Amino acid sequence: MVSMDDCANRRSGRCTIYRVPAAALAALLVLGACTSAGEASSGPGSSASGMTTPGEASPSVTQDPLFPIEGFADISEDQVSKRQAAEFQAILDDIADWNGAGMSATVMTADGTWSGAAGSADGVRDVRADSQFGVASVTKTLIAAQVMQMVEVGELSLDAPATDYLPQHFDFDTNGATIRQLLDMYSGIPDWYGEDMEARMAAHRRRAWKTDQLLALVGPDRVPVDTEFIYADTNYTLLGLVIEHVSGRPVVDVLRRGVLRVEGIERLVYQPDEAPTPPMAMPDGESRAALAKGGGYLPSLSDASSAGPAGAIASDSPSLAGWWRAFCSGELVSQESLTEMSTFVDGPDGYGLGLFNAADPYAFAVGHVGANFGYVSWAGCLPEVGAVIVVLGNSQIDDIGGMPAPLVDAVTAG
Repeated sequence: MVSMDDCANRRSGRCTIYRVPAAALAALLVLGACTSAGEASSGPGSSASGMTTPGEASPSVTQDPLFPIEGFADISEDQVSKRQAAEFQAILDDIADWNGAGMSATVMTADGTWSGAAGSADGVRDVRADSQFGVASVTKTLIAAQVMQMVEVGELSLDAPATDYLPQHFDFDTNGATIRQLLDMYSGIPDWYGEDMEARMAAHRRRAWKTDQLLALVGPDRVPVDTEFIYADTNYTLLGLVIEHVSGRPVVDVLRRGVLRVEGIERLVYQPDEAPTPPMAMPDGESRAALAKGGGYLPSLSDASSAGPAGAIASDSPSLAGWWRAFCSGELVSQESLTEMSTFVDGPDGYGLGLFNAADPYAFAVGHVGANFGYVSWAGCLPEVGAVIVVLGNSQIDDIGGMPAPLVDAVTAG
């Protein structure tokens, strides 16, 4: 039996979840692994913007109340009390010791903000709170937010075919998937990532991958859309192409003018267009030589250039937490968009639009996790208490979803 965070581990391969009633979903999580865009059209049960409206959701989607952005408006960026800081630091020290990892974490609540670090960055230097880590699949939430910004201004429709927003002669079988089905992993398209690709990336860290090379790795098999959840980076690779084709600009430029226009997140970079800078935590706690071996990127140029919109971001914990605070408080997308994104297909154990309950089963958190070649990441918002937590590590950890549990418990306990 595996958890949803296993699906976000890029070393795990394909993950398939059959569409079933919410009560049975948890028991069935199974790992297996140029013309301008056309006018957006709205499908059944959709508003003109392409977002599902309350009361019109399909039977397989549970429509939740509006996302509680008000709870995050009270977050304070002042330092927490010395007592709280000592408590959080002691918890992080224990997490790092238990997992044998260098770690950084940030907690943001109405009582204040705390950032701390523990363990080794590279076998010589200690991790700092501003050390950058690869955050892997947490990138997907930022890409999904950018897509929702474009939906809000009418550039995209969630329920229009992705081909409406791709070049006319785009040579790839998108399976008739809509923008929504790419976001929620119900496109029926398999992943370009697998064991062979993992071996290539590990052996050739400095290789720069192109998108057409990645898509050429995708096999011909497809399943009907909306029948199986298949966690595949391919979906977000395609969304990156959609963003670029509709905007006429590289993804990094769209992000910088869009969802990355947040003060205080300078240490969050979109690789390989942007490069990480010291201090950095090396993957798997390797020596600083790992940076040169990887072409100057975290964990490598091969990973950053291939992952792209599915997992290329590097960040320190304060910058990533600052982004999640802005996101969950409704500063980047509307409350309606946040509600759409956090309405999980097949109920609370399912996946939304670039989001899922990253703290299942011990708490409820709207977030995401990631793992790739020596990094793990957990980031999310706790709607019940209006808090944001980010935990980053530089060692492979099996239970990524459970990694921040002691911090979550401390925050929810008040």
